[in-house]
Amino acid sequence: MLGKHKRIFVYLTMLVSILLTTGCSEQPSDTYNEYQSRLANSLSSPIPTHAELNNIKLNFQPLAKQTKLNVSILQLAQLNSCALSTLIAEHNSQLGKVATPATKLIYQIEFIKAAPICLRTLDKTSNSYQQIQAAMRHKKSQLKTYFTQFLYAEAELKQSWLLTPYELDTNLNGLVETELALQQLANIKNQITAEQYQQINTHHIYKSLEQLNRFNFNQALITAVRKQTLLNNVTTNYLADIDLTSLCNPIKNKKQAHIVSNVFKKYYLTQLQPYQAQLTGALERLMPLYRALWLQSDHVDNALVPMLQPSQSNNLLNGLKQSAREHVIWWQKFYKTCEISPI
Repeated sequence: MLGKHKRIFVYLTMLVSILLTTGCSEQPSDTYNEYQSRLANSLSSPIPTHAELNNIKLNFQPLAKQTKLNVSILQLAQLNSCALSTLIAEHNSQLGKVATPATKLIYQIEFIKAAPICLRTLDKTSNSYQQIQAAMRHKKSQLKTYFTQFLYAEAELKQSWLLTPYELDTNLNGLVETELALQQLANIKNQITAEQYQQINTHHIYKSLEQLNRFNFNQALITAVRKQTLLNNVTTNYLADIDLTSLCNPIKNKKQAHIVSNVFKKYYLTQLQPYQAQLTGALERLMPLYRALWLQSDHVDNALVPMLQPSQSNNLLNGLKQSAREHVIWWQKFYKTCEISPI
């Protein structure tokens, strides 16, 4: 697990890197803005302003009250060399107000894993046995909720749904690592659901968070998808108001139409369409994991449903595909009406 100071250092390093990168190279949204500007110039009609993207509002109100089933110091001493005694002692000494959702989740899992072994060393009629058994049962009943709290409150996962100035480049650096990290977390969720507690490797939780923190890929991808979808829709709506009869007038030698065509080929066809195809490919790989983690839950936040639900026509993946499809359809109509070749 990244310590507090290490987290700050990693974040600052990443921020400096982002600033240096974005300051020295053209970003996909810059390319799109140039595309819109050139279209407006060649069509002598300014593209209307549009509303900016806003962060979705997550209103998740999680955990039920913490269990009041505590193990006393005397009972703790009775556990002797049992691994549960060390776990409880460490938990009591460091949890407090500084525990992260990941730390809390791991403690619940490790308690459930260690309790059966300790119970075998105790007299079933003893108070210690009854308390440990009751605590284990309670923690099992609450474990899914702890995992959901972890998804919505742990920084590396919560920020996935927040907008970021960092724009994903065409290298898609971090996709493989992010996919593996999410898969590990999805596996743990499945093991919790199947009550396969002994098979859960809690070290994978910290490892996954480190990978997500290192690349920040989910946040960059989701931001890029939302941006490109919005820009596609705005531009297509703008073009829908263009009078093709006038633009393609053969008496004018179609000079303006050829200029507009060149803008499309130079910016959208050559640069933006391939980039959006890469975003689509990455999202197709990660969307099943987003759904497995956030959507397939008893406590899913309503703000995420339209973004992830397969039946939603405008979910992240469908929305990007549809916006690109409608944009290209307009251009197909343009080439057919103007009777010029897109090649």
